[in-house]
Amino acid sequence: MEFFQILAEQWRAQNTWEVIAVALSIAYIILAARASSWCWPCAFVSTAIFSVLFFDTNLLQEAALNIYYLIIAVYGWYHWRYSKNESSDKEAHELPISRWSVKRHLKWIGIVTIVALISGFFSDSILKADMPYINGFTVWFAVFTTYLVAQKVLENWYYWLVLNPISFYIFYQQELYVTCLLMVVYFVMTLYGIYEWKKLWRQQNNEVSRRTSSAV
Repeated sequence: MEFFQILAEQWRAQNTWEVIAVALSIAYIILAARASSWCWPCAFVSTAIFSVLFFDTNLLQEAALNIYYLIIAVYGWYHWRYSKNESSDKEAHELPISRWSVKRHLKWIGIVTIVALISGFFSDSILKADMPYINGFTVWFAVFTTYLVAQKVLENWYYWLVLNPISFYIFYQQELYVTCLLMVVYFVMTLYGIYEWKKLWRQQNNEVSRRTSSAV
């Protein structure tokens, strides 16, 4: 009962910019799941607002993460729209969905885990940040996973399946209940993203196979 009371109070206490940030964050995940490059402008504006929110609640690594999101939003917009496709009959700005091998993923999981542990140690001992290690884990894996989104690597969605529930826990502990609801929406849309990107990836491969067969 207390959860819903605080949630209602936080919702009423939100200013217009916070509401806009939540709405744009939802728009981002929906558009990303549909592989639309318009997800990146939504991400840019929403993360600019959330950067201030996380700094105010002493989630310093989350605030720094959102600054990174601002940069990757610009990169993702450009990369999705203007990276050249190997297929000659496709427009140059259509970046295809790709996949990584399990070995490549395991390599990067190991690297990011080490970085997260180091980050957590310094956040705990120097910055005295709240929840330094678990926050470090979500921050650095979100950095890595957002890069995968910008590269249109299909497996990015599986990382979000793990990160979103952990982020929910962090925001719940900080009593950021409106943001908790956003994590629930993200989790549902992650499942949708897996479905959509797999479908698009199969269609993409079928098109390549047809062009290869017709060329022979």
